[in-house]
Amino acid sequence: METRQIVVISGKTCSGKSELARLLEKEFGFAVVSDRRAFQDVEWSFRMDQPAILDRRRELDKAEHEQWMLLETKAICSKEKDDRPLVVDNLDTLAQVLKFRQAFGANLVHVHLYASDPTLHERYAKRIEGEANPLPYDEVNQLKDREEIKALKEDADVRIYTERSDSNDTLVRVAARLHLYMPPEIRCVDVLIGGQYGSEGKGNIVAYLAREYDVMVRVGGPNAGHTVASSNGTFTYHHLPSGSREVIARLLLGPGMTIRLSGLMKEIETCGIGVDRLFIDPQATIIEDEDIETEKGHLVSTIASTGSGSGAAAARRILSRGKATIRLAKDVEELRPYVGSPGNYHGCTSARLEEAYRSGHSILLEGTQGSGLSIFHGDYPHVTSRDTNVAGCLAEAGISPSRIRKILMVIRPMPIRVGDPDGDKGHISGILKHATTFDEIAKFAELEADALNAAEKTSTTNRNRKVGWFEWDQFRKACALNAPTDIVLTFADYLKATNRNARRFEQLDPDTIKFVEELERVSQAPVSLINTRFSRDPDPSDLRSLIDRRNWTARSGRR
Repeated sequence: METRQIVVISGKTCSGKSELARLLEKEFGFAVVSDRRAFQDVEWSFRMDQPAILDRRRELDKAEHEQWMLLETKAICSKEKDDRPLVVDNLDTLAQVLKFRQAFGANLVHVHLYASDPTLHERYAKRIEGEANPLPYDEVNQLKDREEIKALKEDADVRIYTERSDSNDTLVRVAARLHLYMPPEIRCVDVLIGGQYGSEGKGNIVAYLAREYDVMVRVGGPNAGHTVASSNGTFTYHHLPSGSREVIARLLLGPGMTIRLSGLMKEIETCGIGVDRLFIDPQATIIEDEDIETEKGHLVSTIASTGSGSGAAAARRILSRGKATIRLAKDVEELRPYVGSPGNYHGCTSARLEEAYRSGHSILLEGTQGSGLSIFHGDYPHVTSRDTNVAGCLAEAGISPSRIRKILMVIRPMPIRVGDPDGDKGHISGILKHATTFDEIAKFAELEADALNAAEKTSTTNRNRKVGWFEWDQFRKACALNAPTDIVLTFADYLKATNRNARRFEQLDPDTIKFVEELERVSQAPVSLINTRFSRDPDPSDLRSLIDRRNWTARSGRR
């Protein structure tokens, strides 16, 4: 039984029919059935003002035009491999519409577009500007009979007055009637964020989960490096979603991203990312050399900023409103394959997300840094340049909170901060309430101190880190800000070296299990994933380092 959606459009010339059909094809994947396909022996242009075509149209009207449109539509529907919805551009008479209704029944939706005659004539005049000997509007327009127009209006399931609507306005109204937009209760987005001061090991967790998702979204900027160990070796992602080179998911860089062009292009090349996978929002901000210089002059030496230029670029974007001194992704020729061009921004994140919602795809949003570094909720001035909590990440990506299914918050048993830039001058990177050393942690967990100190370098600047014992009040504040549905514990071997060998939860050290239970009590959420170790030089024979305790999977959201 045929269940494919069929849309037929009627209306006078220049009422917006062909543009509506084109947008339904472009934005929603409709196949277009057009009477222009009947003119295969005539050289065709978009304009309907060529005498040869009009003569051919009249000939078809007399003989087979009416049947051709219906037969062509039925032929497309009979192809088993092509299940796309169809839009028929266009029908001129109620008799044609009724024959389509008889053939397709409740699957048919009739859209009638209309506008005032002065407006239609004005649109036509703009269309034929520069043409030699154009035909008058009344000779081009095929729908003239007032009774026929009235009958089409009365029959229409959707009737739109396009006088004060452009083509995109019309598309939205028609798409809503066709139920092409997903309701807000469809929850298909999972968000992963850091719960402390960054470097919680988010990258490896994202890379582990990535194989379950159809779409991966990254926010933030190159100041956050997410290091991933895989069978292909260790790699640090600064722009692309973590694990991009190991999966086939569609990749989105949101409008809140700050991009260092040279770094991004190198990452794309190294990971072998094609233009069919990566979509960059045209509104993403480009970091310039001057932004890096700005941060070097103050932030690097006072609060141990990475000096990547992300904060300066964001500030300059705010201060440069009304000036031509800011570059966005849409202004960069090198990014055109991933962004698109004016009028065709295929990298627009909101459009790609709408597409994913309609398709029932699972989406993973990868946050940046950690909750304790939020510019609004962190210990100012020892903070980053953006809100690193769930709300901030959603805003940067353009995702509504009503789309969220799971919130995963990653923590480590001993939080870290970047080492102080110059303690002798009183400049620090921020306070750790229960400061300790990696030597002390190594002694506590029975780890090798030299190996631990060597491994604990920052992903972006390769600086030393300072470390502290777990901060329960900071953890609870992060839980209040993010309301996580799942907690992810990383670096379990920092609690006990033997945890490195655990493959199941019950194999963890008893004190580690008690720690996990207390995390669950304080957060009121399950500890669903436990990372037992973090190695930058993994043994390719056994990369297992995660104990997966989830009672859910993102795969279940696929259609």
